[in-house]
Amino acid sequence: MSSPSILTVQNELAGKHILITGTTGFLGKVVLEKLLRKVPDVYQITLLARSNKHYSSAKERVYQEVITSSVFNVLKEEMGSLFDEFIESKISVVEGELTQSGFGMDAASFKALAEDIDLVINCAASVNFREPLDDAIRINALSVEGLVELVKAAGDIPLVQVSTCYVNGHNIGNIKETIHSPKHNKLTKFSDGSFHVRPLIEKYLLECERINRAFKSSESAEQERIRLGVKVAREHGWNDTYTFTKWMGEQLLIQQLKGSGVSIVRPSIIESTVLEPVAGWLEGIKVADALIFAFARGKLSFFPGDDSGILDVIPADLVANSVILSAAEQVASPKNFRIYQCCSGSDNPIQLREFVQHVMNESQQNYESYPKLFKRKPSSNFKTVSGFAFQSVMRGLQVAAFCRGIFQPSLRRKLVEKVSTSRELAQIYSFYTAPQYQFDNTQLKQLWRQFSTEDQNTYGVSANCYDWKDYVSNIHMAGLHKYVLEERAA
Repeated sequence: MSSPSILTVQNELAGKHILITGTTGFLGKVVLEKLLRKVPDVYQITLLARSNKHYSSAKERVYQEVITSSVFNVLKEEMGSLFDEFIESKISVVEGELTQSGFGMDAASFKALAEDIDLVINCAASVNFREPLDDAIRINALSVEGLVELVKAAGDIPLVQVSTCYVNGHNIGNIKETIHSPKHNKLTKFSDGSFHVRPLIEKYLLECERINRAFKSSESAEQERIRLGVKVAREHGWNDTYTFTKWMGEQLLIQQLKGSGVSIVRPSIIESTVLEPVAGWLEGIKVADALIFAFARGKLSFFPGDDSGILDVIPADLVANSVILSAAEQVASPKNFRIYQCCSGSDNPIQLREFVQHVMNESQQNYESYPKLFKRKPSSNFKTVSGFAFQSVMRGLQVAAFCRGIFQPSLRRKLVEKVSTSRELAQIYSFYTAPQYQFDNTQLKQLWRQFSTEDQNTYGVSANCYDWKDYVSNIHMAGLHKYVLEERAA
Protein backbone atom coordinates (compact mmCIF):
# COMPACT_ATOMS: atom_id res chain seq x y z
CA MET A 1 0.00 0.00 0.00
CA SER A 2 1.57 3.30 -1.08
CA SER A 3 2.06 6.04 1.47
CA PRO A 4 0.16 9.32 0.96
CA SER A 5 2.07 11.94 -1.02
CA ILE A 6 3.74 14.75 0.90
CA LEU A 7 1.98 18.09 0.60
CA THR A 8 3.58 21.51 0.19
CA VAL A 9 1.84 24.84 0.59
CA GLN A 10 3.67 26.27 -2.40
CA ASN A 11 2.56 23.50 -4.76
CA GLU A 12 -1.06 23.64 -3.69
CA LEU A 13 -1.57 27.41 -3.55
CA ALA A 14 0.68 28.59 -6.40
CA GLY A 15 -1.41 29.99 -9.23
CA LYS A 16 -4.57 30.06 -7.09
CA HIS A 17 -6.95 33.00 -6.67
CA ILE A 18 -7.93 33.28 -3.00
CA LEU A 19 -10.73 35.35 -1.50
CA ILE A 20 -10.10 36.40 2.12
CA THR A 21 -12.59 38.14 4.40
CA GLY A 22 -11.82 39.93 7.65
CA THR A 23 -8.38 41.31 6.80
CA THR A 24 -9.15 44.57 8.58
CA GLY A 25 -9.07 42.43 11.74
CA PHE A 26 -6.10 41.13 13.74
CA LEU A 27 -5.88 37.50 12.55
CA GLY A 28 -6.82 38.33 8.98
CA LYS A 29 -3.79 40.61 8.69
CA VAL A 30 -1.46 37.88 9.99
CA VAL A 31 -2.87 35.34 7.50
CA LEU A 32 -2.57 37.80 4.60
CA GLU A 33 1.00 38.79 5.48
CA LYS A 34 2.18 35.18 5.73
CA LEU A 35 0.63 34.26 2.38
CA LEU A 36 2.22 37.23 0.63
CA ARG A 37 5.63 36.65 2.19
CA LYS A 38 5.82 32.87 1.96
CA VAL A 39 3.66 32.03 -1.08
CA PRO A 40 4.66 34.72 -3.59
CA ASP A 41 3.50 32.50 -6.48
CA VAL A 42 -0.13 32.73 -5.43
CA TYR A 43 -1.93 34.16 -8.44
CA GLN A 44 -4.02 36.76 -6.65
CA ILE A 45 -5.62 37.51 -3.29
CA THR A 46 -8.96 39.30 -3.34
CA LEU A 47 -10.01 41.01 -0.14
CA LEU A 48 -13.72 41.45 0.55
CA ALA A 49 -14.21 44.68 2.50
CA ARG A 50 -16.57 47.59 2.83
CA SER A 51 -16.17 51.32 3.12
CA ASN A 52 -16.83 53.03 6.45
CA LYS A 53 -17.24 56.53 7.85
CA HIS A 54 -13.50 57.16 7.51
CA TYR A 55 -12.97 55.85 3.97
CA SER A 56 -15.27 56.29 1.01
CA SER A 57 -14.25 53.06 -0.74
CA ALA A 58 -13.26 49.56 0.32
CA LYS A 59 -9.94 49.83 -1.53
CA GLU A 60 -9.02 53.05 0.26
CA ARG A 61 -9.89 51.44 3.59
CA VAL A 62 -7.81 48.34 2.87
CA TYR A 63 -4.79 50.36 1.81
CA GLN A 64 -5.03 52.66 4.83
CA GLU A 65 -6.02 50.14 7.52
CA VAL A 66 -4.37 46.95 6.26
CA ILE A 67 -1.45 47.52 3.88
CA THR A 68 0.02 50.32 6.03
CA SER A 69 -0.05 48.07 9.13
CA SER A 70 3.27 47.40 10.86
CA VAL A 71 2.65 43.67 10.38
CA PHE A 72 3.98 44.19 6.82
CA ASN A 73 7.23 45.88 7.90
CA VAL A 74 9.31 42.72 7.42
CA LEU A 75 7.92 42.17 3.92
CA LYS A 76 8.56 45.83 3.09
CA GLU A 77 12.18 45.49 4.20
CA GLU A 78 12.64 42.32 2.16
CA MET A 79 11.12 43.77 -1.01
CA GLY A 80 12.33 47.36 -0.71
CA SER A 81 11.15 49.57 -3.56
CA LEU A 82 9.30 46.64 -5.16
CA PHE A 83 6.78 46.36 -2.31
CA ASP A 84 4.13 48.70 -3.74
CA GLU A 85 4.31 47.09 -7.18
CA PHE A 86 4.10 43.63 -5.61
CA ILE A 87 1.01 44.57 -3.59
CA GLU A 88 -0.69 46.06 -6.64
CA SER A 89 -0.02 42.88 -8.63
CA LYS A 90 -1.21 40.47 -5.92
CA ILE A 91 -4.01 42.29 -4.08
CA SER A 92 -7.43 43.22 -5.41
CA VAL A 93 -10.24 44.66 -3.31
CA VAL A 94 -13.94 43.94 -3.77
CA GLU A 95 -16.51 46.20 -2.16
CA GLY A 96 -19.08 44.02 -0.44
CA GLU A 97 -21.10 43.49 2.72
CA LEU A 98 -20.66 39.98 4.12
CA THR A 99 -24.03 40.06 5.90
CA GLN A 100 -26.01 40.66 2.67
CA SER A 101 -27.04 38.17 0.02
CA GLY A 102 -24.46 38.13 -2.75
CA PHE A 103 -22.41 40.50 -0.57
CA GLY A 104 -24.77 43.26 -1.72
CA MET A 105 -23.19 43.14 -5.20
CA ASP A 106 -25.10 43.19 -8.48
CA ALA A 107 -25.65 39.76 -10.01
CA ALA A 108 -23.11 40.21 -12.82
CA SER A 109 -20.33 41.32 -10.47
CA PHE A 110 -21.03 38.47 -8.05
CA LYS A 111 -21.00 35.94 -10.91
CA ALA A 112 -17.72 37.31 -12.23
CA LEU A 113 -16.14 37.07 -8.79
CA ALA A 114 -17.34 33.48 -8.32
CA GLU A 115 -15.98 32.39 -11.69
CA ASP A 116 -12.53 33.67 -10.82
CA ILE A 117 -12.07 32.33 -7.26
CA ASP A 118 -10.36 29.01 -6.33
CA LEU A 119 -10.51 29.16 -2.54
CA VAL A 120 -12.21 31.14 0.25
CA ILE A 121 -10.74 31.92 3.69
CA ASN A 122 -13.26 33.51 6.07
CA CYS A 123 -11.58 35.38 8.94
CA ALA A 124 -14.44 37.83 9.43
CA ALA A 125 -16.29 37.92 12.77
CA SER A 126 -17.50 40.14 15.54
CA VAL A 127 -15.43 39.13 18.56
CA ASN A 128 -17.33 41.53 20.81
CA PHE A 129 -18.59 39.42 23.73
CA ARG A 130 -21.32 42.00 24.31
CA GLU A 131 -22.57 42.54 20.77
CA PRO A 132 -26.33 43.18 20.38
CA LEU A 133 -27.83 39.77 19.65
CA ASP A 134 -29.24 40.54 16.20
CA ASP A 135 -25.95 42.08 15.03
CA ALA A 136 -23.98 39.08 16.31
CA ILE A 137 -26.36 36.65 14.57
CA ARG A 138 -25.98 38.45 11.25
CA ILE A 139 -22.18 38.79 11.46
CA ASN A 140 -21.22 35.45 13.01
CA ALA A 141 -23.99 33.14 11.81
CA LEU A 142 -26.05 34.36 8.85
CA SER A 143 -22.99 35.81 7.08
CA VAL A 144 -21.92 32.28 6.14
CA GLU A 145 -24.86 32.14 3.72
CA GLY A 146 -23.21 34.69 1.45
CA LEU A 147 -20.08 32.54 1.47
CA VAL A 148 -22.16 29.47 0.67
CA GLU A 149 -23.65 31.33 -2.31
CA LEU A 150 -20.14 32.11 -3.55
CA VAL A 151 -18.80 28.60 -3.00
CA LYS A 152 -21.68 27.03 -4.92
CA ALA A 153 -21.62 29.61 -7.71
CA ALA A 154 -17.90 28.94 -8.10
CA GLY A 155 -18.43 25.19 -8.46
CA ASP A 156 -18.05 23.99 -4.89
CA ILE A 157 -14.61 25.45 -4.26
CA PRO A 158 -12.98 24.85 -0.84
CA LEU A 159 -13.78 27.06 2.16
CA VAL A 160 -11.76 27.56 5.35
CA GLN A 161 -13.85 28.99 8.17
CA VAL A 162 -12.18 30.53 11.22
CA SER A 163 -14.30 29.82 14.29
CA THR A 164 -13.29 29.49 17.97
CA CYS A 165 -12.52 26.65 20.36
CA TYR A 166 -15.10 28.17 22.70
CA VAL A 167 -18.02 26.96 20.61
CA ASN A 168 -17.72 24.12 23.14
CA GLY A 169 -19.78 26.36 25.46
CA HIS A 170 -20.20 24.91 28.94
CA ASN A 171 -19.23 21.39 27.92
CA ILE A 172 -16.42 20.19 30.17
CA GLY A 173 -13.53 17.72 30.01
CA ASN A 174 -11.42 16.90 26.97
CA ILE A 175 -12.88 18.89 24.06
CA LYS A 176 -12.29 17.08 20.77
CA GLU A 177 -12.16 18.43 17.22
CA THR A 178 -15.76 17.57 16.45
CA ILE A 179 -19.23 19.12 16.24
CA HIS A 180 -20.29 20.20 19.73
CA SER A 181 -23.71 19.59 21.21
CA PRO A 182 -25.46 22.25 23.30
CA LYS A 183 -25.07 21.50 27.00
CA HIS A 184 -28.41 22.79 28.26
CA ASN A 185 -30.89 22.41 25.39
CA LYS A 186 -32.38 19.67 23.29
CA LEU A 187 -32.28 20.81 19.68
CA THR A 188 -33.10 18.69 16.65
CA LYS A 189 -29.96 16.91 15.47
CA PHE A 190 -29.44 16.14 11.78
CA SER A 191 -27.80 13.01 10.38
CA ASP A 192 -24.59 14.95 9.65
CA GLY A 193 -24.20 15.71 13.38
CA SER A 194 -25.21 19.36 13.15
CA PHE A 195 -28.15 20.99 14.94
CA HIS A 196 -31.28 22.72 13.68
CA VAL A 197 -30.57 26.35 14.63
CA ARG A 198 -32.76 28.12 12.08
CA PRO A 199 -35.80 28.34 14.43
CA LEU A 200 -33.56 29.89 17.12
CA ILE A 201 -32.23 32.48 14.70
CA GLU A 202 -35.69 33.45 13.48
CA LYS A 203 -37.05 33.58 17.03
CA TYR A 204 -34.34 35.88 18.35
CA LEU A 205 -34.29 38.18 15.33
CA LEU A 206 -38.02 38.71 15.84
CA GLU A 207 -37.42 39.37 19.53
CA CYS A 208 -34.80 41.98 18.67
CA GLU A 209 -37.25 43.65 16.27
CA ARG A 210 -39.82 43.78 19.08
CA ILE A 211 -37.24 45.42 21.36
CA ASN A 212 -36.43 48.05 18.74
CA ARG A 213 -40.13 48.93 18.45
CA ALA A 214 -40.64 49.00 22.22
CA PHE A 215 -37.84 51.46 23.04
CA LYS A 216 -37.91 55.04 21.84
CA SER A 217 -34.18 55.47 22.46
CA SER A 218 -31.87 53.57 20.10
CA GLU A 219 -29.26 53.41 22.88
CA SER A 220 -31.75 51.81 25.28
CA ALA A 221 -32.82 49.32 22.61
CA GLU A 222 -29.20 48.41 21.94
CA GLN A 223 -28.52 47.78 25.63
CA GLU A 224 -31.60 45.58 25.84
CA ARG A 225 -30.45 43.56 22.81
CA ILE A 226 -27.04 43.16 24.44
CA ARG A 227 -28.68 41.86 27.63
CA LEU A 228 -30.86 39.52 25.59
CA GLY A 229 -27.78 38.10 23.84
CA VAL A 230 -26.03 37.23 27.09
CA LYS A 231 -29.26 35.81 28.56
CA VAL A 232 -30.11 33.48 25.70
CA ALA A 233 -26.48 32.42 25.19
CA ARG A 234 -26.32 31.22 28.79
CA GLU A 235 -29.74 29.60 28.58
CA HIS A 236 -28.53 27.49 25.65
CA GLY A 237 -25.16 26.60 27.19
CA TRP A 238 -22.68 29.31 26.16
CA ASN A 239 -20.95 32.03 28.13
CA ASP A 240 -21.48 34.93 25.76
CA THR A 241 -23.10 36.11 22.55
CA TYR A 242 -19.91 35.74 20.52
CA THR A 243 -19.35 32.04 21.17
CA PHE A 244 -23.06 31.21 20.87
CA THR A 245 -23.44 32.86 17.47
CA LYS A 246 -20.15 31.39 16.18
CA TRP A 247 -21.52 27.95 17.09
CA MET A 248 -24.71 28.69 15.15
CA GLY A 249 -22.60 29.78 12.18
CA GLU A 250 -20.80 26.43 12.23
CA GLN A 251 -24.13 24.57 12.13
CA LEU A 252 -25.40 26.56 9.14
CA LEU A 253 -22.15 26.05 7.28
CA ILE A 254 -22.14 22.29 7.82
CA GLN A 255 -25.77 21.96 6.73
CA GLN A 256 -25.48 24.08 3.60
CA LEU A 257 -22.15 22.80 2.27
CA LYS A 258 -22.66 19.05 2.53
CA GLY A 259 -20.37 17.36 0.06
CA SER A 260 -18.21 20.45 -0.41
CA GLY A 261 -14.72 20.96 0.95
CA VAL A 262 -14.98 22.75 4.29
CA SER A 263 -12.37 23.10 7.04
CA ILE A 264 -13.24 24.80 10.31
CA VAL A 265 -10.23 26.14 12.19
CA ARG A 266 -10.93 26.84 15.86
CA PRO A 267 -8.32 28.90 17.74
CA SER A 268 -8.41 29.39 21.51
CA ILE A 269 -7.55 32.85 22.95
CA ILE A 270 -5.47 34.51 20.22
CA GLU A 271 -2.67 36.76 21.44
CA SER A 272 0.54 38.28 20.07
CA THR A 273 2.75 36.48 17.56
CA VAL A 274 5.58 34.36 18.93
CA LEU A 275 7.83 34.17 15.85
CA GLU A 276 6.53 35.73 12.65
CA PRO A 277 6.64 38.18 11.06
CA VAL A 278 8.19 39.48 14.30
CA ALA A 279 7.84 38.31 17.87
CA GLY A 280 5.14 40.16 19.81
CA TRP A 281 3.13 41.73 17.01
CA LEU A 282 -0.34 42.55 18.26
CA GLU A 283 -3.28 44.71 17.34
CA GLY A 284 -6.04 45.78 19.71
CA ILE A 285 -6.96 44.61 23.20
CA LYS A 286 -7.52 40.86 23.57
CA VAL A 287 -8.86 38.81 26.49
CA ALA A 288 -5.71 38.68 28.64
CA ASP A 289 -4.78 42.26 27.75
CA ALA A 290 -7.97 43.74 29.18
CA LEU A 291 -7.01 42.35 32.59
CA ILE A 292 -3.37 43.45 32.25
CA PHE A 293 -4.47 46.99 31.36
CA ALA A 294 -6.89 47.22 34.26
CA PHE A 295 -4.22 45.98 36.66
CA ALA A 296 -1.62 48.40 35.28
CA ARG A 297 -4.03 51.30 35.80
CA GLY A 298 -4.69 50.26 39.40
CA LYS A 299 -8.32 49.36 38.66
CA LEU A 300 -8.04 45.62 39.22
CA SER A 301 -6.46 43.63 42.06
CA PHE A 302 -8.80 40.63 42.39
CA PHE A 303 -10.37 38.46 39.74
CA PRO A 304 -12.37 35.23 39.84
CA GLY A 305 -10.49 32.27 38.47
CA ASP A 306 -9.21 28.76 39.02
CA ASP A 307 -5.48 28.92 39.72
CA SER A 308 -4.98 25.33 38.60
CA GLY A 309 -7.07 25.70 35.43
CA ILE A 310 -5.43 25.72 31.99
CA LEU A 311 -5.48 29.20 30.43
CA ASP A 312 -5.50 28.41 26.73
CA VAL A 313 -3.67 31.23 24.96
CA ILE A 314 -2.28 30.72 21.46
CA PRO A 315 0.01 33.06 19.43
CA ALA A 316 -1.59 34.51 16.29
CA ASP A 317 1.09 33.26 13.90
CA LEU A 318 0.43 29.62 14.89
CA VAL A 319 -3.26 30.19 14.12
CA ALA A 320 -2.41 31.75 10.74
CA ASN A 321 -0.21 28.75 9.95
CA SER A 322 -3.10 26.41 10.80
CA VAL A 323 -5.39 28.34 8.45
CA ILE A 324 -2.88 28.20 5.60
CA LEU A 325 -2.19 24.46 6.02
CA SER A 326 -5.94 23.81 6.11
CA ALA A 327 -6.36 25.78 2.90
CA ALA A 328 -3.58 23.91 1.13
CA GLU A 329 -5.00 20.55 2.24
CA GLN A 330 -8.48 21.48 0.97
CA VAL A 331 -7.07 22.42 -2.43
CA ALA A 332 -5.14 19.12 -2.58
CA SER A 333 -8.03 16.98 -1.31
CA PRO A 334 -11.38 18.81 -1.55
CA LYS A 335 -14.91 17.59 -0.87
CA ASN A 336 -14.09 16.67 2.73
CA PHE A 337 -15.26 18.16 6.01
CA ARG A 338 -12.61 18.76 8.69
CA ILE A 339 -12.32 20.49 12.08
CA TYR A 340 -9.00 21.63 13.56
CA GLN A 341 -8.39 23.21 16.96
CA CYS A 342 -5.36 25.48 17.34
CA CYS A 343 -4.64 25.66 21.04
CA SER A 344 -1.87 25.41 23.65
CA GLY A 345 -3.53 23.28 26.35
CA SER A 346 -2.61 19.94 24.75
CA ASP A 347 1.05 20.58 23.88
CA ASN A 348 2.25 23.28 26.29
CA PRO A 349 -0.35 23.83 29.02
CA ILE A 350 0.00 26.72 31.44
CA GLN A 351 -2.01 27.09 34.60
CA LEU A 352 -3.69 30.39 35.34
CA ARG A 353 -1.51 30.94 38.43
CA GLU A 354 1.65 30.57 36.32
CA PHE A 355 0.45 33.01 33.66
CA VAL A 356 -0.51 35.57 36.31
CA GLN A 357 2.82 35.13 38.09
CA HIS A 358 4.77 35.80 34.90
CA VAL A 359 2.77 39.01 34.37
CA MET A 360 3.31 40.06 38.01
CA ASN A 361 7.05 39.40 37.94
CA GLU A 362 7.52 41.36 34.73
CA SER A 363 5.32 44.20 36.02
CA GLN A 364 7.19 44.51 39.32
CA GLN A 365 10.71 44.09 37.95
CA ASN A 366 10.53 45.95 34.62
CA TYR A 367 7.60 48.37 34.85
CA GLU A 368 9.88 51.22 33.75
CA SER A 369 10.24 49.49 30.37
CA TYR A 370 6.51 50.04 29.75
CA PRO A 371 5.88 53.73 30.43
CA LYS A 372 2.66 53.78 28.40
CA LEU A 373 1.33 50.84 30.38
CA PHE A 374 2.51 51.60 33.92
CA LYS A 375 2.55 55.13 35.31
CA ARG A 376 4.39 53.83 38.37
CA LYS A 377 5.46 50.57 39.97
CA PRO A 378 2.38 48.48 40.80
CA SER A 379 1.54 48.95 44.47
CA SER A 380 -0.26 45.62 44.80
CA ASN A 381 -0.31 42.17 43.27
CA PHE A 382 -2.99 40.74 41.07
CA LYS A 383 -4.78 37.86 42.82
CA THR A 384 -7.15 35.26 41.45
CA VAL A 385 -9.77 34.02 43.93
CA SER A 386 -12.87 31.85 43.88
CA GLY A 387 -16.11 33.33 42.61
CA PHE A 388 -17.52 33.44 46.14
CA ALA A 389 -14.42 35.17 47.49
CA PHE A 390 -14.50 37.66 44.62
CA GLN A 391 -18.07 38.70 45.41
CA SER A 392 -17.16 39.01 49.10
CA VAL A 393 -14.21 41.26 48.28
CA MET A 394 -16.39 43.41 46.01
CA ARG A 395 -18.98 43.85 48.77
CA GLY A 396 -16.19 44.75 51.21
CA LEU A 397 -14.83 47.38 48.84
CA GLN A 398 -18.31 48.85 48.43
CA VAL A 399 -18.68 49.17 52.19
CA ALA A 400 -15.20 50.73 52.42
CA ALA A 401 -16.07 53.18 49.65
CA PHE A 402 -19.21 54.27 51.51
CA CYS A 403 -17.46 54.66 54.89
CA ARG A 404 -14.34 56.41 53.63
CA GLY A 405 -16.29 58.54 51.20
CA ILE A 406 -17.66 60.58 54.08
CA PHE A 407 -14.19 61.96 54.77
CA GLN A 408 -12.23 61.15 51.61
CA PRO A 409 -14.37 61.68 48.48
CA SER A 410 -11.43 61.07 46.11
CA LEU A 411 -10.71 57.67 47.70
CA ARG A 412 -14.38 56.78 47.42
CA ARG A 413 -14.32 57.51 43.68
CA LYS A 414 -11.27 55.27 43.22
CA LEU A 415 -12.85 52.40 45.16
CA VAL A 416 -16.15 52.70 43.29
CA GLU A 417 -14.30 52.69 39.97
CA LYS A 418 -12.29 49.64 41.04
CA VAL A 419 -15.43 47.72 42.00
CA SER A 420 -17.19 48.71 38.78
CA THR A 421 -14.23 47.75 36.56
CA SER A 422 -13.66 44.45 38.38
CA ARG A 423 -17.29 43.40 38.14
CA GLU A 424 -17.63 44.36 34.50
CA LEU A 425 -14.50 42.45 33.48
CA ALA A 426 -15.57 39.47 35.60
CA GLN A 427 -18.93 39.30 33.84
CA ILE A 428 -17.19 39.12 30.47
CA TYR A 429 -14.02 37.11 31.09
CA SER A 430 -14.37 34.98 34.23
CA PHE A 431 -15.54 32.00 32.13
CA TYR A 432 -12.12 31.93 30.48
CA THR A 433 -10.16 32.09 33.76
CA ALA A 434 -12.01 29.21 35.43
CA PRO A 435 -11.84 26.54 32.69
CA GLN A 436 -13.32 23.10 33.18
CA TYR A 437 -12.17 21.91 29.78
CA GLN A 438 -8.98 21.15 27.88
CA PHE A 439 -8.87 21.45 24.10
CA ASP A 440 -7.48 18.64 21.96
CA ASN A 441 -5.52 19.29 18.75
CA THR A 442 -4.73 15.75 17.59
CA GLN A 443 -6.21 16.27 14.12
CA LEU A 444 -4.35 19.55 13.60
CA LYS A 445 -1.04 17.85 14.36
CA GLN A 446 -1.94 15.06 11.94
CA LEU A 447 -2.57 17.72 9.29
CA TRP A 448 0.82 19.32 9.98
CA ARG A 449 2.57 15.95 9.57
CA GLN A 450 1.18 15.59 6.02
CA PHE A 451 3.43 18.44 4.85
CA SER A 452 7.08 18.51 3.87
CA THR A 453 9.78 19.00 6.49
CA GLU A 454 10.41 22.48 5.13
CA ASP A 455 6.74 23.37 5.49
CA GLN A 456 6.61 21.89 8.97
CA ASN A 457 9.37 24.32 9.93
CA THR A 458 7.72 27.22 8.12
CA TYR A 459 4.16 26.62 9.28
CA GLY A 460 4.41 25.43 12.85
CA VAL A 461 1.11 24.89 14.65
CA SER A 462 2.15 23.52 18.05
CA ALA A 463 2.59 25.62 21.18
CA ASN A 464 5.59 23.52 22.22
CA CYS A 465 7.85 25.92 20.26
CA TYR A 466 8.15 28.46 23.11
CA ASP A 467 8.65 28.84 26.85
CA TRP A 468 5.79 30.56 28.66
CA LYS A 469 7.96 32.78 30.86
CA ASP A 470 9.79 34.07 27.79
CA TYR A 471 6.57 34.51 25.82
CA VAL A 472 4.67 36.38 28.53
CA SER A 473 7.54 38.46 29.89
CA ASN A 474 9.77 39.17 26.90
CA ILE A 475 7.42 38.84 23.93
CA HIS A 476 3.81 39.57 24.79
CA MET A 477 4.25 42.38 27.30
CA ALA A 478 6.78 44.07 25.03
CA GLY A 479 4.50 43.66 22.01
CA LEU A 480 1.53 45.00 23.93
CA HIS A 481 3.50 48.14 24.74
CA LYS A 482 5.11 48.59 21.35
CA TYR A 483 2.36 47.73 18.90
CA VAL A 484 -0.83 48.56 20.78
CA LEU A 485 0.04 51.45 23.06
CA GLU A 486 2.66 53.31 21.05
CA GLU A 487 0.75 53.04 17.78
CA ARG A 488 -2.47 54.06 19.48
CA ALA A 489 -0.76 57.12 20.92
CA ALA A 490 0.63 58.02 17.51
